[in-house]
Amino acid sequence: MKIPCAKPLAFLVTGLSFLKPGLTNIQFDNMILVATALVLGSGFNLSRISRMWLEEKAVSTLSYFLSDAKFYIPELQLLYAKRIQQMYTLQPGYFLIDDTMKHHTKFCKWIHGVFVLFDHAFGTNMKATCLVFVYYSDGNLIKFPINFRMFHKETGTMPWQRGKAHPYKTKYALAVEILEWALEVGFPPSMVLADSWFCTGPFIKELKRLELSYIIELKPNYTVRVPCQPPKLTPKGRLSKNQYYTRSLPEVYKSISYVEKYGFTADPATGKAQKVLYHTKTKTLRLNSITGKHCVVESVDPTTQTTKYLLTDQLTWEAGKILITYSHRWVIEEFFRNAKQLTDMEGATIRSEQGVSITICLVSWIDSLLHFENYKQSTAGKLSKGSLTIPSIIRQSQYENFKAVFERLKADEDFYRKWLEVEEKNIFRFRKPRKEVELLERNQNLNPQEAA
Repeated sequence: MKIPCAKPLAFLVTGLSFLKPGLTNIQFDNMILVATALVLGSGFNLSRISRMWLEEKAVSTLSYFLSDAKFYIPELQLLYAKRIQQMYTLQPGYFLIDDTMKHHTKFCKWIHGVFVLFDHAFGTNMKATCLVFVYYSDGNLIKFPINFRMFHKETGTMPWQRGKAHPYKTKYALAVEILEWALEVGFPPSMVLADSWFCTGPFIKELKRLELSYIIELKPNYTVRVPCQPPKLTPKGRLSKNQYYTRSLPEVYKSISYVEKYGFTADPATGKAQKVLYHTKTKTLRLNSITGKHCVVESVDPTTQTTKYLLTDQLTWEAGKILITYSHRWVIEEFFRNAKQLTDMEGATIRSEQGVSITICLVSWIDSLLHFENYKQSTAGKLSKGSLTIPSIIRQSQYENFKAVFERLKADEDFYRKWLEVEEKNIFRFRKPRKEVELLERNQNLNPQEAA
């Protein structure tokens, strides 16, 4: 049994007010009701949301609002971008790029954007919607999703398509599309951080076109161009066109003898010993399939003996600075965790294209407002305070609602009565009565062929 919503959460009413130019008053009210219920723990289940508001809104009303109400999502996203830039004084930070899967079980064939996709976390094929996100972080308190795109497979016959063709774009092309949009609407040019799935020659080329610096994880199966010494000659004794030969990336780093170690120094006050986290080797090189000169860091975890390669266009940076900067990419993983566990992004089973898109937008907007609440609390007063986790901000909101419910119980007898009525109505579920099959008709005039 969930505690009902006593009133809309104030920070959501204020924070989502940027949507008013793109929504009617009723649509805005519905958006606030859904957002409040999500933060207070309803999950993305319209029946639970309606019940937490003591059936103030019917399930069919909320379903219609999300799936069929007339509003333009790109306009709402533009309003969101403008509002973010009013909330913060943004400086060049980090554009974090990653994709995530929104898994489905029930009715998945009829939910927009669902394909059978291979999930590397589970190691199997699953029915899911694949989403590419670009997230912003200043490396400290300012964090928010910028935008997302839905990935459609090149071929697919899922019934949700309903005859509507969606142009196929690779994930890196979707990421570039979002980056271009972000720069056009006024976000500051920032360093791109991405995992190895985005480390391709075409993506690097697009980042250079947009004049964005980057640190991207590199798969070990890449090859490196090593200059020939002495010069390579053709069989006729002329200089060969390609004055290099290729070696595998791990092989190149085996020939480097020096190693730099990074980690935590010993702390005499607490008695903690020095802890080495990374063994690194750094080299400036040219890859065979990615144009240009890059600095590549090989990082080995001495505990697990796992190896990572990080590629960047910052040729003068030391390995430690590259590692620390790339570690900010973890922020987008926290966003995915919060979106799925706290605001139940995977629980939404709304079937239309608009319904899927607006639920993802709403989850993103709520995440940005939760981080803004943390930002305000951490920077209030003369002395800065410690940063809270997003679950802590949600628990604060749930506690405030808990107090508000008790205040209404004292002053509003109708609220108490309505709560009991709604909960009592949902206690019992009766089985349908069993019906016996009866003979409805016997026709003896049919010949055997007609009967068949």
